[in-house]
Formats: sequence, C-alpha cells, structure tokens
Amino acid sequence: MTLFDLLAHTAQLDTDLLRKNDSLGDMFTTPREVNFDFESMERERAEDLAEFVNGKNYGVAEITESEAGRFLIVVLITMPITQHLIGSVSGFMLCLSRIFQVDYQGWGSVVQKP
Repeated sequence: MTLFDLLAHTAQLDTDLLRKNDSLGDMFTTPREVNFDFESMERERAEDLAEFVNGKNYGVAEITESEAGRFLIVVLITMPITQHLIGSVSGFMLCLSRIFQVDYQGWGSVVQKP
C-alpha cells in the first residue's frame, strides 16, 4: 500500500470512530487525553519513536512489552477530537509510523458527555 492509500484508509477509520463516538453523545470540542497506539517487534524502533515524540514534545510516549514480545508505544496528547484536528494528528502519527517502521494501530479516547 502506498502512503497515500494508507492515509486515505486511516482517514476513513478515523471518521468511522468519530461517528461511533457521536452516536454515544461525545462532545468533540471537549479536550481529553487521546491515545495514539503503535506496535513493533523491535525494541530499538519503539525506543526511537518514543524518544522522538518525547524530544519534540509532540506528546508523551511510553513503551510497554507484551507477553508475546511485541512493544506497544502509546502516545498521549490532551486535545479535542474535532474531525479536522484528529484527522491531521492521526495522519501525522501514521507518517511517523512509516518513518520509524512501526505499526500504527489508531487512536482512542474516553467519550466526553455534557
């Protein structure tokens, strides 16, 4: 898949998640902690991504190792999730995943109700 195809696919997944959250009454303009998740089989790649994100203050990245030997990198950013904003940040995270050769798993957040 080309980067363009991956961005288009990710944008569709982002929209699907926003629609689901909207059906649950989410107030997209309310800032909340959003997690952007990545996976890697290689500790060094996970550490490089986390170091870059933390060093540039793009978010707060932490690494955990699963029992299966995979490394989960979670980047936390406090932000609203309006469509343009979440789509831009999610697209950026996808680009970082390609640069650091890790798998981008998408994002999630707790629904914020009025």
